[in-house]
Amino acid sequence: MIQSQYDSPSGRLHMRKGRLQRHVVLRRHPVLVPVVLSGCALALCAVSFYANSLFPLFALIGVPSQLLCLLLALVLGISGILTSIVGLIERMDRSHAQVQNVSEYKGGNIV
Repeated sequence: MIQSQYDSPSGRLHMRKGRLQRHVVLRRHPVLVPVVLSGCALALCAVSFYANSLFPLFALIGVPSQLLCLLLALVLGISGILTSIVGLIERMDRSHAQVQNVSEYKGGNIV
């Protein structure tokens, strides 16, 4: 079986018609991942104020837990922003490709 003809019954990532398909949940809710990443970043920022009392084990071994929480929050925040930008670009590219397909099908340009 050719890889481009593979159809997964579980709805996981698979190649079809030369394009990578998303999971069913991500197709229904495309902003779910950026919102969850940004929400986790905000939660870790709030946790960093109380990190020394929430994670006393890190304080015992000498790891600055507040800095660790802020670093993870920064990484999650940047990941959320980049994921939302990529989602916007994909959405614009998808709509542009649909317009091209319609104009080719009708045999003329759409004004």
